[in-house]
Amino acid sequence: MTDTPTPLETEQALGQAIAIRIQDLRRDQNLTLDRLAKLTGLSKGTVVALEQGKANPSIGILCRLAAAFSLSVADLLNDEPSTAPDHPIERSISRTLWTSTKGSRAQLHTSTSGRTMFELWSWVLMPGDVFAADAHSPDTRELLSVTQGAVTVTVGSHEIILNAGESARLVTDQSHSYAAASDVPAHFSMAVLERGGQRIPAPSSQAATSPLAVSEDLANH
Repeated sequence: MTDTPTPLETEQALGQAIAIRIQDLRRDQNLTLDRLAKLTGLSKGTVVALEQGKANPSIGILCRLAAAFSLSVADLLNDEPSTAPDHPIERSISRTLWTSTKGSRAQLHTSTSGRTMFELWSWVLMPGDVFAADAHSPDTRELLSVTQGAVTVTVGSHEIILNAGESARLVTDQSHSYAAASDVPAHFSMAVLERGGQRIPAPSSQAATSPLAVSEDLANH
């Protein structure tokens, strides 16, 4: 026997916690269901289902909700207010926000407080697993560094494979995904800077500048 929660149990627990949090925040900010739906870009039915605990929020939906309430994802998940702004150190708790039946997982370790979301994540993708994400807010940036295995990163029509020791800078204000690209688990860390605001899908005729930029850890060469 094991005390480790299954992916379904993790999703259900997160769904119930978020349901209560949405109700409280919507009341505190005097937002109607229609207004919250418009701010998040979700349908009213989806917002109702989330608030009633009948839907499990994806990472993408958590980001949309956080931006709508002018919070970071970490703030959205925490009931207690953060430490006073003048305190130079604040302890944070890691939260597992996504798991798969194969054993993949995404953990949010820490984040700044407030509307600007500056987050630190660690990911494990098992062979054959893919994580697909919707567009973030305009000009959202991600820094990704692979420590084990290989990851196929796709942003819009651009795709690249990053091996262990390689890193990349991403602009993820359009649909994007991460996939294990070898027969061993892929481990990578990710820092995300998202300033919030309305999500605007990038047009197909986007400027030629690539949303992917690669860098290598020179210490490994």
